[in-house]
Amino acid sequence: MSNTTPTELWDIYTKERVKTGKLHKRGDKLSLGEYHLVVHVCIFNSKNELLIQQRQPFKSGWPNMWDLSVGGSAIVGETSSQAAVRELKEELGLNLDLSNEMPKFTINFQEGFDDYYLIKADVDVLNMILQQEEVQTVKWADKEEVLKMQHEGTFIPYWFLDKLFNYSQWCDSFQKEDSAIKVVYAKEENLSSWMSMLEIVKWNFPGLETEEKVNEYKNTVRKNMDRETAICTLFGNVVVGILLFSTKYNMLCCMAVHPEFRRKHIGSKMIHIMLQKMDKSRPVVVETFRNEDEKGKAPRAFYKNIGFEEGEVCLFENDYPEQKFYLKKW
Repeated sequence: MSNTTPTELWDIYTKERVKTGKLHKRGDKLSLGEYHLVVHVCIFNSKNELLIQQRQPFKSGWPNMWDLSVGGSAIVGETSSQAAVRELKEELGLNLDLSNEMPKFTINFQEGFDDYYLIKADVDVLNMILQQEEVQTVKWADKEEVLKMQHEGTFIPYWFLDKLFNYSQWCDSFQKEDSAIKVVYAKEENLSSWMSMLEIVKWNFPGLETEEKVNEYKNTVRKNMDRETAICTLFGNVVVGILLFSTKYNMLCCMAVHPEFRRKHIGSKMIHIMLQKMDKSRPVVVETFRNEDEKGKAPRAFYKNIGFEEGEVCLFENDYPEQKFYLKKW
């Protein structure tokens, strides 16, 4: 952390993280309703090891304990990232550009806000210039070693430490949305999320107008899960695509994609998995909206793009006008 001097000043913030224009001298007690900004930087190398530092035994606040890469309070006029850059330079002698980085997460504490930056950098510990007033030594440590140190009582007891090693990977995965999407055969554990998605799209499906019909559909989904004729697309653990099919009738019975996840080829990916179980000696059939139906434009175009051909008109449950489409070759 930054050198403790009587002249170090901090900006004072409101609880909404707005600067008040007032300043605070480090070492003085903050008044009620006054807050300040703290930053931490966690440096991971390409082996997913964390750069950790051991605090000096004469340093106030967790003396002689092992800590994250760097951390300290922002001084007057600094932004969060500027404070992080300064702490890296002061404590480890590192010059890293964080101008395009945002904190991965922020933890609010009694006197302020603590921004945590997680960055990838294969820095050489032998070339670091350590701040002798603050840091004894540094080293790379993997998750197992860090958690062992925490268990032994030699690492500052951050409550989130066990999550830290996977957090950056998790964030990167969800920022790269497509890489977080996977298509699987649905299981009972997916049912609640499946039905939650259904609530979003059911207006577009005839036969789901009443609670009784929705419950019947839920039981149908369960049966299909048991016989592995239910496919879902997951974003993390959230269902964003659903498909039911019948191998007996060589039929695609129901398919929908979450409105916020369309144009990601989810429908075609689910159909590709379905076709692996279908009888190639018979055409695959699906019933969809007729040409004059306003709801029919997108699904009809989709099925034609996949290779389905128009067939005869029909009625859904002897009531709603639909049309059959056939996929004869795949």
